[in-house]
Amino acid sequence: MSDAFMRLALKGEPYDVGYQHGARLASAVADNVEVYFTLFQHYAGLDREAVLGRASDFVRIIGAFDEDLLTEIRGIAKGSGKSLEEIVALNSRTEIMFKAGARLLHGECTSMAATPEAALSQHTLIAQNWDWMPRIQRNCVLLDLERRGKPRVLTFTEAGFVGKIGMNGAGLGFCCNLLVTPQTRPGIPFHILCRRILDSSSIGEALGVLMTSDSGASGNFLIAHAEGEAVDIEKTPSGTDYLYGAAGVLAHTNHFESRLTVEDEGRKLLPDSILRYCRARKLLDRSIGEVEVSTLQSILRDHVNRPSSICRHPDLRVHELERLQTNASIVMDLNDGVMFICKGQPCAGQYQIESLNESAVEPQMLPH
Repeated sequence: MSDAFMRLALKGEPYDVGYQHGARLASAVADNVEVYFTLFQHYAGLDREAVLGRASDFVRIIGAFDEDLLTEIRGIAKGSGKSLEEIVALNSRTEIMFKAGARLLHGECTSMAATPEAALSQHTLIAQNWDWMPRIQRNCVLLDLERRGKPRVLTFTEAGFVGKIGMNGAGLGFCCNLLVTPQTRPGIPFHILCRRILDSSSIGEALGVLMTSDSGASGNFLIAHAEGEAVDIEKTPSGTDYLYGAAGVLAHTNHFESRLTVEDEGRKLLPDSILRYCRARKLLDRSIGEVEVSTLQSILRDHVNRPSSICRHPDLRVHELERLQTNASIVMDLNDGVMFICKGQPCAGQYQIESLNESAVEPQMLPH
């Protein structure tokens, strides 16, 4: 297994970008379709026909929200040899997996940000451990996207998905977390919102996307900018609120911390979320004024409450399809336009350096 994620440069009109994506990653896209249709059955009790039926509903929703993204998804489908509904199902997997009454995971991701008040370099830093099923790791990729009229985007995501965690040439950075409430409804899929945020030319535009859109499921969106600000948005199908770190640091895990009145399934069913949040905040607060990339990397390696720690390891006591691990650890310096990304748990791996400002970067490794 390679110790670094593939970086795939995609350039052109939306359909061309999608087609290149699907053709270059066809085997990984096919594997993701197989894996997720198994997960849809396990978590939500939905067979293939039911999933495709739900996906067809999201085709219309995505097209009405962002026709370019739907066109890109059509290109992914054509390039990979999969149906439009199969690729839409991947990009709507949060809404399909976590419908009302679905089984729940045993914990998930940790995100952080430090703005110039807290950072030694006076840069804006943003970071995340992305925790998910071990089998998915082999299908993950860095997409380097260049399209006319939009900022260049570098996003870590899964094959067949239009985006997830990343940064763009306009100075924007983005991390995200799963939130769980009993309520889901037809709305804009989580991963479509992720990519639309990364396509934004300013932090205000990105916040506007979240404040004016109707989501299909709950989620957390940590958005920061090289100008020195970070805002965390918690969103449900029925409401949106924000968190702001006046001291220059923010952290978020998989439960609600804002003023939203919700039935927070995360607090009840993902109890390690509370500990990971408190742990990350304590370690950040200790370092205010001196936060560096290495500080965030150290926090992302933390093993308090292992295996359900910030640096997550599979819990062998739970069902195989419910075991999670840290599949990627990411720190971004938004002023330098640099991403530090580790494949797998950061306690054991090394951070690869990727620059937004170069089309191809020689892999560099940082010792841990």
